[in-house]
Amino acid sequence: MATYKGIQGYSVQKLSSDPTASEAVGQLWYNSTTGKFKLGTEGSGAWSSGGALNTARSGLGGCGTQTASIAAAGQAPANVTASETYDGTSWTEGNNINTARGNVGQVGTTTASLIYGGREPTLSTKTELWNGTSWAEKADLNTACRQMGAFGTSTSAFCVSGVPYPLNKVESWDGTSWTETTDMNTVRSSLAAAGAAPTSNAVIFGGWDPSGELGVTETWNGSTWTEVADLNTARLEPGGAGTSSTSALCTNGETPPYTQKTELWNGTSWTESGDTATAGRSQMAAAGTTSLGLVMGGIIPALTAATEEFNDPVYTIKTVTVS
Repeated sequence: MATYKGIQGYSVQKLSSDPTASEAVGQLWYNSTTGKFKLGTEGSGAWSSGGALNTARSGLGGCGTQTASIAAAGQAPANVTASETYDGTSWTEGNNINTARGNVGQVGTTTASLIYGGREPTLSTKTELWNGTSWAEKADLNTACRQMGAFGTSTSAFCVSGVPYPLNKVESWDGTSWTETTDMNTVRSSLAAAGAAPTSNAVIFGGWDPSGELGVTETWNGSTWTEVADLNTARLEPGGAGTSSTSALCTNGETPPYTQKTELWNGTSWTESGDTATAGRSQMAAAGTTSLGLVMGGIIPALTAATEEFNDPVYTIKTVTVS
C-alpha cells in the first residue's frame, strides 16, 4: 500500500500553526492546534472587493500599484475635480485637480502623476502634474481628445488616439511638452494601454470604430507600432494595466452591453482569467500589474464607487476532510 512518504519522499509534518499560503503550495501538514490536516493550493487569477471610492464616478483616471494608487477627475455625472489615493485598504481624498473633466488619461504614481485630455464638456488639451501634494497646470496636448490610451510616467508619457473618431494622433510627453509621434496602425477610439518605464515598451488593445467593438492589439517598440494577436473578446472602454509590451491586463468594457471578462497578455497571446464581480465598469480606471491589479469606479450600469483587486495566482490553505 502506497504511503504519503513513499509518494512525496517525506512524512506529513506536524505544525502548531499554518505556514503562509504562498509558502504552503503543494504541501500537506497536520495542524496540532486545530487537529486538522491542511493542504496548500495555487489557483488562477481572481478578483476580490477592495475599499470604495469616496466619490462614485465614471471616466476617471487611475495609475499606480494595487497598494498605492491615485484616481482623479471623472463624471458623477457632472464633471468633477476629485482626486483620491488608495493604500490597499481605503481611499483618501486629496487636493483636487484644477479643471473638472472626465474621460481623461492618467499615468504615474501617488507622488508623481500626470493627467491629460478629457471632456470639460468640450474636448480638452489640458495637462496637470501631481507632486504628491497638489496639481499644477503644464503644457497642453497638441490635439484635444478623450477616452485615449495612456501609458508611461509623469516625465515620459504617451497619449494614444481617442475621441473624436477618426483621430489617429499619438503624442509623447518628455516632462515639459507634448510632441506628435508615429500613428498606430488601426484607427480607433476608446482603447486601453499598458506600459510604464521605459515608454519604448508598451501595448494598446481594444477600442471602437464604425464597424463596432475591436479586439485589435498593437505593441510599441519606441519607434513603430506592430499588430499582434487580438483580444479574445472585442470591447471598447476596457480597463488596462501592466508594465510592458509582454505583460498586460484587460478587463471589463462594453461588448455591448457590458462584460466581466478579464484577459492577460504574455507578449504572444491573450488568455482568459477570472471575471470581475460585476459586468460593466465602463469608463473605469485601472492600475497595477497582471499579478496585482486594481479597478475602480465606472458604470455597471449606474455610477459606482466600487474597487476590485486582482491577484494571480491565488494561494489558498484548505482543510482536508476524510471519511
